Amino acid sequence: MKRPNSAPRSVSKDRPAKAAPRVPAQPAKPAKAAKLAKPLAKPAARPVRSAQPAAPVGRATGSLSNQRLKQEQRRLSVLAKIDRKEARSRTREQLSQIRRFTQANRTRRIVALSLLTSVLALVGLVLATMFTPMMAIESIQVTGLHRLKAAQIQAAVKGLIGKPLTMVDESQLVSRLSGFSLIESFNTVSLPPHVLQLNIQERQPIGVVSVGGNNYLYDAAGVQISPVSSQAKYPVIEVNGNPAHSANYREAVDVLLALPASLYPSVSSIQATTKDDVRLTLRGVSNRQILWGDSSQSLLKSKVLAALMKNVKHTATVTFDVSSPSAPAVRYGAF
Repeated sequence: MKRPNSAPRSVSKDRPAKAAPRVPAQPAKPAKAAKLAKPLAKPAARPVRSAQPAAPVGRATGSLSNQRLKQEQRRLSVLAKIDRKEARSRTREQLSQIRRFTQANRTRRIVALSLLTSVLALVGLVLATMFTPMMAIESIQVTGLHRLKAAQIQAAVKGLIGKPLTMVDESQLVSRLSGFSLIESFNTVSLPPHVLQLNIQERQPIGVVSVGGNNYLYDAAGVQISPVSSQAKYPVIEVNGNPAHSANYREAVDVLLALPASLYPSVSSIQATTKDDVRLTLRGVSNRQILWGDSSQSLLKSKVLAALMKNVKHTATVTFDVSSPSAPAVRYGAF
């Protein structure tokens, strides 16, 4: 059932609202005298904590700044190390490039200094040996003598005693040994510090030449060596005049030198009538001869002669003609 709408009460703005009724204030009860006279008790004191007091704000801020400063210093130190390593690496690279580009110059300087040092050392050594008794000759050894006497040679060269080994030359020895015709050649060997060795090659006889009714041994150069009483070991070279200036003698010697070593002792005599006519007579009762011709083709003639002699008896009187080795001939009987 609907409640009938009641008209709202209008409140006039001009009419003031009713005030609430005032309640009369009751007088306060008087406090007891005993309670008022009792003094108030003090609160119990709290124990003091042993913990350190908190740092002031200013000090904490300073500690944080120090830590950051140290971190920054460490960072800068690391960067400085890296920079130093990079600088050393760049320096090494630059030095290697400098060495590479200056290698040729340094090599030339080293070679030049080495050569200069060697030359100076050599000059110093030569001067020391020339002007000081450091390498003066004190004894002379003579070797290679068969017919000559060592005392004769030493007496001829004793003037070299006291001279430095480096100051002895060949001309000085030639002048002192020129009187010995049997000396064909010589050489010297220095045995530091004070010995000079003199090696002498004597002349070797190659045949016997009759001069003035006497027989003498001569070498290949036509130099007389010594008189000889028996020519059993050497062939007689038939020549007129001085063998040293005879063309026939040189031709006969060339043939003797070209003969096989096994045939040379069997040669009794040799005669070079002309340059192209050289005849040899072999030892033995058969009186065999060899027509050699000139001294050309000596090796081929020797081989052909050896082949011919193998097929002929030793007792037969024959003449072997090898003057033309391509057409040799053997003639029996005296020819």
